[in-house]
Amino acid sequence: MGGRPTVSQAKSWRPDSLRQAADAWDAAASDTQREFDVVVQGMHDTHDFWTGNAADAARERATKTGADAGRLARALVAAAVAARDGAEVITAARDDVLGSIAAVRALGFTVADDGTVTPPAQPPATVLATAGGDTQLAQEVLRSGAEQFTREIAVKHDIDDAFRGVTSEPTAPAGLGENPVANWPTMSQDSIVAQIATMTPEQRRQLVETYPQQVGNTDGVPWDMRVAANRINIGQAILDGRRELERTSDPKQRDAVQRRIGFYQDLLSEVRDPIGRPGRVDRQILAFDPARSSLVELIGDLGTTKNVGVLVPGMNTTIADSAANTDTANRFVQAARGDLAMITYLGGPFPQGGFPDGIDDAMDSSYATDMAPRLVSFSEDVNRVVDAAGRDAAVTYLGHSYGASILGTAEAMGLTADRTIYVEAAGAGVGVGDLGDWHNENPYVMRFSMTAPGDWIEPLQGMPLNPHGADPDEMAGVIRLATGEYDDGSRVAGWDSHSGVLNEPSDAWRNLLAVMTEQPYNVYVDPLRFLPPWLRPAG
Repeated sequence: MGGRPTVSQAKSWRPDSLRQAADAWDAAASDTQREFDVVVQGMHDTHDFWTGNAADAARERATKTGADAGRLARALVAAAVAARDGAEVITAARDDVLGSIAAVRALGFTVADDGTVTPPAQPPATVLATAGGDTQLAQEVLRSGAEQFTREIAVKHDIDDAFRGVTSEPTAPAGLGENPVANWPTMSQDSIVAQIATMTPEQRRQLVETYPQQVGNTDGVPWDMRVAANRINIGQAILDGRRELERTSDPKQRDAVQRRIGFYQDLLSEVRDPIGRPGRVDRQILAFDPARSSLVELIGDLGTTKNVGVLVPGMNTTIADSAANTDTANRFVQAARGDLAMITYLGGPFPQGGFPDGIDDAMDSSYATDMAPRLVSFSEDVNRVVDAAGRDAAVTYLGHSYGASILGTAEAMGLTADRTIYVEAAGAGVGVGDLGDWHNENPYVMRFSMTAPGDWIEPLQGMPLNPHGADPDEMAGVIRLATGEYDDGSRVAGWDSHSGVLNEPSDAWRNLLAVMTEQPYNVYVDPLRFLPPWLRPAG
């Protein structure tokens, strides 16, 4: 931006112009996609009456032009999101710096156009009194204050981050050869890693741009490439949603599509750094495939963290309604202050429905058996990436409710983990009856469980016909964690505790954080354990 803006320039900032530009870019993206869809489809419709080399060449050119138009449309979508982000940041920066300047001037200081603060020539009576009448000391205090105010205004005034990454210089395409991703579905992750390792940076960039769907959703692909590819995939999903809007007039359907588009735009937006560093960061989407109900996001910094947590949520989870899971993971990351990175794992569709209509879907174990193999594969990828980061970070998998059945089923299939936690669990996994049914690749894995007293899921755990396996709270080798109290002093118990243990400030929540960050934790103590056997309730 050519240096820090002046105070007068800050006053003149008009963030609404960025919002207007964003609206224009969004409209241009939709228009571009629509017009070139017509052109490409029109050319392909000529197969019946136009044949020969010239016709084939024309159709090939139309297809290539359509692909180029698609890339342009996705770039416009991303630019629109960045512009709206920039407008918010600039608005906050402008209001902050102008408010600080007004406050400093009200104290009698002078603020120059470059942000430099100068103390008043004569110390105000209040400052002089504070200095015990010593004029020299009062002036020294004022000079020190002026230097501090100058630094504060300079920090608030520097908004270069608002524009970083909005634009980038195009680079020439690099040759990739014939469909390098064709064999990925049958290749091992190690083979995929080795294949990509032989590519130049330009070839990797071209791989991302040419095959974003495969790159963004394949275990073994470097995570920076997955993140870059999924920004393309999300942009395309936004354009697809706008196509859908043009084809429907049903108000409910349009509202659902608009909400979905808004969620996808949020995925492209910058957020505050979750570990508390200044500035904003891009979201790190490791998988994005709405057709498979798949969304995986990394929250935090693998380069600095000491621990990694993977959250597998429960029933009624969908991509469009997954913001609550992101918020849950964010709270853990923020509380750990850099010692924990979290991954939210939606590896496919979850059972849906309320009580009692959704019981049949909740008792369907096929969701767990379908998703578990993908979680096993992802755990191999997590293990490799964490090891490569050189942090010796321990990885904990936390399965909540139905997600615990997915986690347990994955453990039976060979998940790799340092710790697993079964929280308000539907069960220990499909087909899991005892410790010997789990086959974690880590022989030293530690296992934990947590169920709050009176949770509605309690009567279902371990019942004879439960398709989700044994009750992990009662299994040998599993450490049951205490739930304790909420911060308002009430007991963590009852119907609402099912999600409250994850989302409310409480002993239970801190216990989960302690396990994930290798801190001391509190174990569950049976309140009846000290009663003689003849006074204990039957069963």
